[in-house]
Amino acid sequence: MQYLLSILLILFPSFAFAGWPAKSEEDEFFSLERASLEDTLNVKTSVATKSAMNLRETPGLVAVITREEIQALGARDLIDVLKLVPEFDFGVDVQGNLGLAVRGNWANEGKVLLIWDGQVYNEPLYSTVQFDRFPVDQIEQIEIIKGPGSVVYGGNAELAVINIHTLSAKTLKGSDAFAGYGQGTNARAREYAGYSFGNTFGKTDIAAKAFLGGAQRSDRRYTDFSGASYAMNGNSRLRPENLNLSVARGDSSFRLILDDFYLTDRDHFGSVLSTGPSKVQFPAVFAEARHTIWLPGLVRLEPSLNYAKSQAWLEKDNYFGYDKKTERVTAALTAFYHPGQYADFMGGTEYYHDAVKVDDITAAGSQYGNGSDSARYDNYAFFGQGNFPLEFVNLTAGARYDKHSQYGSSLVPRVAATRLAGDFNLKAIYSQAFRAPSIENIRLNPAIKPEKTTSEEFEAGYKASETVFLSANVFDIAIKDPIIFNSSTTPAGTTESYRNYDRTGTAGFGLGFKFKSGASRADLSYQCYMAHDNRVDVYSVPLHASYLLGFPRHKFTLTASLPLGPGLSLNPSAIYLSRRYGYAGDGSLKVFGERVMTDLNLRMKDRLLKGLALDLGVKDLFKSGYSYIQPYDGGHAPLPAGSREIFIKADYGF
Repeated sequence: MQYLLSILLILFPSFAFAGWPAKSEEDEFFSLERASLEDTLNVKTSVATKSAMNLRETPGLVAVITREEIQALGARDLIDVLKLVPEFDFGVDVQGNLGLAVRGNWANEGKVLLIWDGQVYNEPLYSTVQFDRFPVDQIEQIEIIKGPGSVVYGGNAELAVINIHTLSAKTLKGSDAFAGYGQGTNARAREYAGYSFGNTFGKTDIAAKAFLGGAQRSDRRYTDFSGASYAMNGNSRLRPENLNLSVARGDSSFRLILDDFYLTDRDHFGSVLSTGPSKVQFPAVFAEARHTIWLPGLVRLEPSLNYAKSQAWLEKDNYFGYDKKTERVTAALTAFYHPGQYADFMGGTEYYHDAVKVDDITAAGSQYGNGSDSARYDNYAFFGQGNFPLEFVNLTAGARYDKHSQYGSSLVPRVAATRLAGDFNLKAIYSQAFRAPSIENIRLNPAIKPEKTTSEEFEAGYKASETVFLSANVFDIAIKDPIIFNSSTTPAGTTESYRNYDRTGTAGFGLGFKFKSGASRADLSYQCYMAHDNRVDVYSVPLHASYLLGFPRHKFTLTASLPLGPGLSLNPSAIYLSRRYGYAGDGSLKVFGERVMTDLNLRMKDRLLKGLALDLGVKDLFKSGYSYIQPYDGGHAPLPAGSREIFIKADYGF
């Protein structure tokens, strides 16, 4: 009954009232609703090439999520947005953190690159991303490559790229303030607030954005494999803080981001901490200077200098002492040449220097074995790519070469053919990508080498009418020499390391249906994967070779928006997950049944006051009881997600 109600809840408003004409009053409020289906299909994106291209022609399976779509969802955080991407899923790692999977492949350490306003947010120790730290209400647009991106972005872009732009000075043209509150079934779930300012003063653009948040992972109970449990309410805090400053004048721009995030947990590495929660911190500082130089002959140069400092996984308690300070300096020069309407060439070089300093409080097992308290590494890269308009197709070809001071070199190519012919579009992409070993991978195994992915992707799209667009894709991903954490216990003690396994990967397909008529819209997607020649035992599901631990083989996502009147809309969304396999409380393999998670958000904008938007939402309307599964055999029991939550938010632009 729950599943039937969820489906009806989405489908009824989306299609039964799809014929409602867009009212002229509504055009004052929603630019997204003013856009036609053709407009949404022809949005420009530069994430796959660093040059703006039509979404249907860009050489990659790319999704663009706009600010208005994010706000319509009533998204509380970035996870709310990314979980609706059909190729993405989340699993639990350790110390209270969640990680991302792409097309069934666990991608938590260094396989997905996340860029926030040009800054790489993969921390350098393990290359993980903490998805709970980002102020989603300050996002202007998200561009996602749902496949490899190493040719352009390097060794953290093996399986996907998430490129996020926050509100610019030109977009803001003044101030924007917002605040949100969520009440779970058993306890307060979250509260947060933020302020953004941006404007143009003469020829100078200035923007400043601040954010302070507080939430908790769940208000349910966690039970470890031994049967010990704890109430997550009050023990699973999430605390993000962010200050984002930018100045741009002419062809020069500067940015400074001060970011802090910490969480508390008692499940830690799987077993319940009996004496109270641990606190794990992720402070970071980012600075960037960028300039554009215009040369004769339609050539543009973009030199840039970036500095990042962090203390990822900082923990100062009796459970696990860990304090490592890292710094990365990156210098890059990219050249662009655009000789014609379609022809486009890009190439450049990049150098970065990593340094890590280990504090004395760090546990002995996390120190360098040679007695040193520091390490340094260098990486040089050269890359190039060209778009060639041929008679029947547009051809994109490129390659990247990286040389690291510790683990050697990587060379990866990419070739893509795209064609847009009337209402049809086709894409065929062959690419290789690599995952660069991180600082801690190297410390634990100096002989570690990069893992390498070979990917084949095909996509077809058809605009069936002025309101309907259909799409389909197939993919095959083979990961060679995957870098996997390895722990072994002997009478002498436990040894932890990383090593290269043989191979893993997935193959599958996806389907998409997009409907847009005036202010009414609906997006339905389906994704299916099958484990492909997986030889990583900690990922495998005994007796079910087509599955990988933790993630469903079948996933449906559905989002919709129904205008109820001028400035008023109802925005439902739903996710269906087929069964998953994971380890249960007694350490045995368990089947986790199918789940449907349904959200509703009622949004009112400019009704009470010009510039004021109010949201009233219900998250997990039917209490799905969803839990995050550890997608490898690591000793962590399923981590309960939050309960049903009533959520309110106010946003005022002035």
